[in-house]
Amino acid sequence: MKTYLSLPTKNNNKAKILHITDTHLFADDSNSLLGIRTNASFNAVIDEIKQYPCDFDLIVATGDLVQDGSKNGYHRFANSINQFLTPCVWLLGNHDVYANMKTVFEQQKLPEKKVVLLGDKWLIILLNSQVEGKAFGKLSQTELSFLSLTLEEYPDRFAMIFLHHHPVMSNCRWLDQHCLKNSEEFGELVKQHESIKSIAWGHIHQNFEKTWHHCRVFSTPSTCIQFKPSSDNFSLSYDAPGWRIIELNADGEMDTKVYSLNENIFMPDTSQNGY
Repeated sequence: MKTYLSLPTKNNNKAKILHITDTHLFADDSNSLLGIRTNASFNAVIDEIKQYPCDFDLIVATGDLVQDGSKNGYHRFANSINQFLTPCVWLLGNHDVYANMKTVFEQQKLPEKKVVLLGDKWLIILLNSQVEGKAFGKLSQTELSFLSLTLEEYPDRFAMIFLHHHPVMSNCRWLDQHCLKNSEEFGELVKQHESIKSIAWGHIHQNFEKTWHHCRVFSTPSTCIQFKPSSDNFSLSYDAPGWRIIELNADGEMDTKVYSLNENIFMPDTSQNGY
């Protein structure tokens, strides 16, 4: 069985990716996270994305897909994503339960694939940064070796990496306690490979972009609650549920934009001081 996906692109000059993250779904529609019914906010995001021309080549889901670890929660995610008839790859967040995730997604024809050969020019690599039972992340030596070997196997492709935890500080002191703990080691590997053009993640529930080494790096907002940027202590934002679209060009350059619900009816309970 192939451990990678090889996908053509609909446009010879561009590959288009839909990045979805931190859906935090529940088995029960009535359950909420910090005042937001996350199943409803995710459905609203999916419905709004469907209003645009859905010509994505790939969907990437970067973890914390289910809040309660339930199989029903993963079924809800898969049923919604499968409406797009577009291949979807996924990785673990700190809230995810791997056994349930893998079982359900295989049933729903979303098998685990960590490498995507996207068109003729791009290599997409998914890394598992979950440390079971912990909010922070770390890339194991196995993951780092996998990354190195995969990059060496496809030296003629531009590379984009996805993971759950943020490898660069977000300027939110409370969130940065839960970052990727071996980001320096990861960064040293990144510096050795000029083919890596971009790195993306979720986890911090906000839009954040910068340059790290030679790469363009960024986070994507959650489809439910958002955390307030540049906050020392836990703080929620009234920003709407969101998603990101990434266009990868044949010359190694990229264009990306964050989108959010046009009408935001999902207001968090800002009296909460954590979750």
